[in-house]
Amino acid sequence: MLIGEYLNWTEGNAIVPHENPRRPRPFGTTCSVHRWFDGSGLRCTYCRVHVYCACGLAGLDEEDRVGIPLPLLLGRQATLDHFVPTSRGGADVADNVVVACRRCNSSKQADLFPQEWIPDRDQHTYLSAGEPMPPRPPGMGVMARRIAQLIASLAPDDGPLSVAAICRHHSWRPADVHLALGQLLGAKALHAFVYPCWPAARYFRPIGDPTDVWAGTVWVDGWL
Repeated sequence: MLIGEYLNWTEGNAIVPHENPRRPRPFGTTCSVHRWFDGSGLRCTYCRVHVYCACGLAGLDEEDRVGIPLPLLLGRQATLDHFVPTSRGGADVADNVVVACRRCNSSKQADLFPQEWIPDRDQHTYLSAGEPMPPRPPGMGVMARRIAQLIASLAPDDGPLSVAAICRHHSWRPADVHLALGQLLGAKALHAFVYPCWPAARYFRPIGDPTDVWAGTVWVDGWL
């Protein structure tokens, strides 16, 4: 699915690039965002927060600004981002250019969304109970086996646990947990469901059959 189609489909985020991205800047502004996008109610494609442009064509109401510390306010400035980074083969075309807040753009860098990066991944990456995992998937490290044991101990009624909460409780390093989740996902021991809405959520659910055709597939709001 092309990113332009995704943006059209995402409810409440109708920021669609123009067919001709190199059109003249509107009203003589120097803002590059409005060479690609129209509208004043722009949102970040990744975290869905309302963003503003330095040119003033897309801004935040006074009510939106109340209580926002200056560093966070600067992080909500609108920027342009290549959905697939150019360093990873992404093209400088309308279907690959999105609006992103400065905070997400800086954090994402050259990673792929959502396979490698989601906003605030420690807070919005969740483990949830599911079917029993295959015993000892090959190539798993110690942390991956711990994660597997943790998931096996969860009950369906417990609700999802965030990586941040798990690390606080077990004194684990978030980077180690994410590496282990990547190993489990790569071994087709887990399904991953990713929802790029606010708050973002990533659910890892174990599967019983590692030969399942959907195993190891990352879903975005039901789309592959």
